[in-house]
Amino acid sequence: HDVEAPDVVIERAAVEERPLGAVGLPWGMWRDDHHFGLSVIDVARFQVTDGARVRVEESPGAPAGHVRLFLLGTVLGAVLTQRGYLTLHANAVRVGDHALLVMGPSGAGKSTLAAELSRRGLDLLADDVVPVDADGLAWPGLARVKLWADALDRIGVGSEGLERIAGVDKFSLPIERGPLDALPVGGLYALETSDAVEVTRVEPTRGFETFSLLRANTYRPELIHDTAEAQRHVDRCAALARQAAVLRVVRPSGTMSPEETADAILADFDAREETP
Repeated sequence: HDVEAPDVVIERAAVEERPLGAVGLPWGMWRDDHHFGLSVIDVARFQVTDGARVRVEESPGAPAGHVRLFLLGTVLGAVLTQRGYLTLHANAVRVGDHALLVMGPSGAGKSTLAAELSRRGLDLLADDVVPVDADGLAWPGLARVKLWADALDRIGVGSEGLERIAGVDKFSLPIERGPLDALPVGGLYALETSDAVEVTRVEPTRGFETFSLLRANTYRPELIHDTAEAQRHVDRCAALARQAAVLRVVRPSGTMSPEETADAILADFDAREETP
């Protein structure tokens, strides 16, 4: 049978150290015009070429789960960035015919919120890494969400039988869903906490604040390293902000809950969908 050529080839192969002329980046990363590299001590070295080929050189005895963690995180982000996507540090769920994106740094509660939205019957589109193309479409990722043990307890799911992530108290929870197409982004919500609020508030952003939020929630912004890529990133952010509202979700530090956060976001999103 004829088989279409794969978009991305992943192979086990030797990976060179950072070549001369490559730009050194934080946390063991480097890049040049066509390549991205990542070295993780006692785990693996990775190299991405033109968003089409990934080489993985595993360290002796490295746990497969540790290698997979970086492959499906930073390395996937590099592949998507090289392929021209605006790649956001976010989760995405399907609401009607649109994608609702929840952005935030690690530990902000994105995945716990995504699990809560999934519990309410919304399809999870992507967890942690959300690629948005030039047409403003968010593309689906793996049908799983990464949750800490206390978050699993909160939604009533036990950790027994789930894959533990990189030896920490975090687990990969499979999510049941059918096949999903890319969906137009309908709203982007950035999670924050504050001691100055008593109830969760959803606040619109404008101008430079909007760009700053999208920049701050770009996945591995260190990959945007030259003038042409920086301009493309600005243009993509501006186009996305024209298409969909970018909002801050400010939650009370001591009493925030995924249920209250989900209520506030869905109420705002539904109201915007109903407004002509």
